[in-house]
Amino acid sequence: MKHELVDYRLGGWCYYGENNSQSPALKKTDNIGKFMTYGKGDLSNELQELILKAIKQGVTPLVKHNDLEMLGFNPRSTDGSWVIIWYSNDERENLKSLANFLIDHELVPKTKSGRYYNISFKYDNETRNGEYGEQFKPSIKLEDLMDLNTGEFY
Repeated sequence: MKHELVDYRLGGWCYYGENNSQSPALKKTDNIGKFMTYGKGDLSNELQELILKAIKQGVTPLVKHNDLEMLGFNPRSTDGSWVIIWYSNDERENLKSLANFLIDHELVPKTKSGRYYNISFKYDNETRNGEYGEQFKPSIKLEDLMDLNTGEFY
């Protein structure tokens, strides 16, 4: 991972993108949320460049991932796994744009049968309310935007 590509680091997270009070991704509103993608091992320079590409293309205003240098302090990450948080509002075209970007860059895994995993869009309010695991009932999923079998968007 190239540290110079990270805009700032805070609380175990590495942030990329807009860091100001005008950023819609930072305002506490009801329509802001994220898709999350996961991996294991080192976060490659190519993946960081991809994050910057998504921001430059206007696909997302803000992306963060867990700080790999702090994984030793995180009791939930004993296997070197990481998560990337891709922010968006819930406007359909913005969600489709972000989902399409993630699909195009193979960040959404497929099942053994070749079907895309039905990842969820999680609102920030749901995170703040502690909705995780069984408590979390997503209102928007990838299947609402595309056919999980063919990859075609509606």
